[in-house]
Amino acid sequence: MSERELLMIPGPTNVDPAVLRALSKPTLSHTDPEFIKIFKEALNDLKKVFMASNEVFVIAGSGTLALEMAIANLIEPGDKVLNTVSGYFGECFVKISKVHGALPRVLETPWGKSIKPEDVKNALRKDDYKAVTVTHVETSTGVANPIKEIGEIVKEYSNAFYVVDTVCSLGGMEVRVDDWNIDICASGSQKCIGVPPGLALLSVSRKALEFIEGRKNPVNFWYGDLRNWLPVMKDPSQYFATPPVNMVYALSKALKMLLNEGLENRFRRHHILADGFRASMDALNLKMVADRESTADTVTAVYYPERIDDAVFRSEMKNRGIMVASTLGPLKGKGFRVGHMGNVSQNDMMSTIGAIEATLRHLGYKFNYGAGLKAVQERMLSL
Repeated sequence: MSERELLMIPGPTNVDPAVLRALSKPTLSHTDPEFIKIFKEALNDLKKVFMASNEVFVIAGSGTLALEMAIANLIEPGDKVLNTVSGYFGECFVKISKVHGALPRVLETPWGKSIKPEDVKNALRKDDYKAVTVTHVETSTGVANPIKEIGEIVKEYSNAFYVVDTVCSLGGMEVRVDDWNIDICASGSQKCIGVPPGLALLSVSRKALEFIEGRKNPVNFWYGDLRNWLPVMKDPSQYFATPPVNMVYALSKALKMLLNEGLENRFRRHHILADGFRASMDALNLKMVADRESTADTVTAVYYPERIDDAVFRSEMKNRGIMVASTLGPLKGKGFRVGHMGNVSQNDMMSTIGAIEATLRHLGYKFNYGAGLKAVQERMLSL
């Protein structure tokens, strides 16, 4: 397999060589003053990315661990939870809620459409909920849900905790934890932030921490109990479980690179690249899964034209050195997904679209060859 294979999937994303070099540094003791310094800096930088003044947590695990920690720490048996679902990954919150004894009410929208804030408002008017969950970017469809507007509604119409999955958006799209009333914001290291898989990232509000400290029932998840981790996040010289030392090196380096680019510049880059990719798909007469007004800037799901086999298409793309992902759930085999986040550059986007054109042409699809490349070039002139 070529070492130059380009990952254009919705995570893990391409890791910058500087981050890989940080990952390969000699492993220090987790009690070493130098490591404690690096960990502290990473936590402070992560607060800036979350745009949060609250406590942040970095735990060995995946983004899924972050989702479960959010639910496990807030939910007690019999609590009602409003789970909004717009695709495959929104359903994860429903499953986790049930495991931890919640009584979930599912507010679902068709795949390809975003959650309507008005529907959330109506649900909150009808019943009291302990928590409301939303997936910011639904990775299965490329839909971005309006988490700012939903946060305003949760604050106005309920006392519920607002829990947001930003696994596929943090560091690539605007996420303002403090300003948007987010009580627990859950994410992971392997997508927009550009670190290998292996870290669960959370921001937790003071309101949520105060509840967790005084909750009636114990958290049914010892490793994921935020009370066990809080002393370590306040002072990394403390111990609960051995931190992933080298992954913290990598996170620290990636966050410094991210902040050096500037959050607004990074959001703009993601938006322009995403807009360019969508323009190229339009030029190839390919239909996207997400409604145009709901598209995310980090991932796009595209339907295949007729008579294109999913496995064959992705295999041909891989032979050209580029990995794309299949669609999921009821869309399995009907389309492909491209992740355009993290360290993706204009050159990466051009290479991906060129490979898509070449693959489709090889498989017999008729279109104006080169139209996709022309469209994306025109859109990226403003970058």
